[in-house]
Amino acid sequence: MDNCDVIVVGYGPVGQMASALLGQAGHTVVSVERHAQMYGLSRAGHIDDEIMRLLDRVGAGEEFREDAVEWELYDMRSKAFGGELLMSMDWSVIGPHGYRSHWIFYQNNLELALNRQVEATGNVEVNFSTELIRFDQDADGVTAVVRQRETGEERTVRARYMLAADGANSFVRETLGIRTIAGHVGPNQLVIDTLQKRPLQFAFDNGQFADPEAPGCLFQLGKNHRRWEFTLREDEDPADYTIDTVWERLKPWVGPEDVEVLRWPIYRFRESMTEHWRRDRIFLIGDAAHTLWPFAGEGMCNGLRDAAAITWRIDLVLRGIASEDVLDSYQDDRKPNMQGWIDYSREIGLPCIVMDKEAAAERDRFLFAVQQDPSIMPPVTVPPGPTAFSRPGDPAAGLVAVQGRVRSQAGEGLLDDIAGRGFQFITARPELADALSESDRAALDSIGASVIVIGAPGSGVPYEDVDGTYGDWFDALGRGAVIARPDYYLFGSAADAADVHDLVDALTSALGVRVAA
Repeated sequence: MDNCDVIVVGYGPVGQMASALLGQAGHTVVSVERHAQMYGLSRAGHIDDEIMRLLDRVGAGEEFREDAVEWELYDMRSKAFGGELLMSMDWSVIGPHGYRSHWIFYQNNLELALNRQVEATGNVEVNFSTELIRFDQDADGVTAVVRQRETGEERTVRARYMLAADGANSFVRETLGIRTIAGHVGPNQLVIDTLQKRPLQFAFDNGQFADPEAPGCLFQLGKNHRRWEFTLREDEDPADYTIDTVWERLKPWVGPEDVEVLRWPIYRFRESMTEHWRRDRIFLIGDAAHTLWPFAGEGMCNGLRDAAAITWRIDLVLRGIASEDVLDSYQDDRKPNMQGWIDYSREIGLPCIVMDKEAAAERDRFLFAVQQDPSIMPPVTVPPGPTAFSRPGDPAAGLVAVQGRVRSQAGEGLLDDIAGRGFQFITARPELADALSESDRAALDSIGASVIVIGAPGSGVPYEDVDGTYGDWFDALGRGAVIARPDYYLFGSAADAADVHDLVDALTSALGVRVAA
């Protein structure tokens, strides 16, 4: 029997991220993937600034950005050619995590970048052509039997925990008997992924054409690939689609001399949420726990959020810093946020796929009116931040841990790169850092937290607020200091020096680690 700290089932981007985070933390991981190699065909095509921050955390960001494209503008038009502008969103802004807010990419390149970081840890054993065939667990760990698909050889692996990143048809979830609750079902969607043979430019690009006769979208997948999507009518049979049909769909834009068609799957929009994301020492992450409509481009992003959320908890438990009780907050942290993304994706997607001409005309009239008076647009769902692991009643709990540029003796750059990652105690008031007692600092040191004092340039503090991000942020928060979690959300905040010890004490209590005052 082989032993490791964590078994990761599935080696797509979510399994890769979990493996990288655990391996970089010094833990041994056995990852199993039933395919003979990385999948090799793009599914996801968008990430936001939060996920870019996570990619930089594991060291994959620089390589990823070599091919990724910053998404400048997202337009919705009434037709693909000669249509009227229904809606336009400026996506060229810097998001709260310090990066451009939206990126489009080719998934193969993401997987290569992540795999390189996994291999570099020296702690992760990746097994391709290997499937999990059975498992059980007890009070101390998980025992899994895996089989090499080419040779039939079986092997037993013992671990403290197991992460199931094995997709929407999760073998782990089904074996555990965890119920999946289905949500809204949408129409069939034809997805055509292509490789450019030459540079291509279109008058309307990287947007949605909400034509009731043929709704769809087109956008770049990084610098060298492109995707077209078309919503199918209910009377269209997916079985009738051939490569010739695909070329007919593409004819208004490109022909065989312009692109190579790589794939053309047809799938139906589906929502799902598992009732439980955990069964004792086994955790579901990614599509094994949830699925959503594609319109927000947040499916894979949320799987990566799952990986970030569970791995910092497992890391602290494996290192003996936190009690296993900290694992209990994983589902309650992530599930409400995920439900928000599911609802948001459906809400923004439904207007894009209207196929009734009268309903589409009514939609268009409303969106024209919104252009004149944006206040009439009804609010959409805003996914809530994670608050299950936070200071109870704290007004900042679950908010994004904003990242800006700072300057110190170590150089200038984004905060994570200059001051360090993991837990962060951040304040723009030096007296609040001075209020940390010896026991407070010992508690923060024990979890690898950084104490970060930020101020205006020339103020003499360790970290200068280069562009005013932190001054503006603390003014908006109305709080004096915050503790940020490793997954970029706030555990809580302190109003003043007298509140600092209580904030640190709340953190150590939540982790199950008591430090004497």
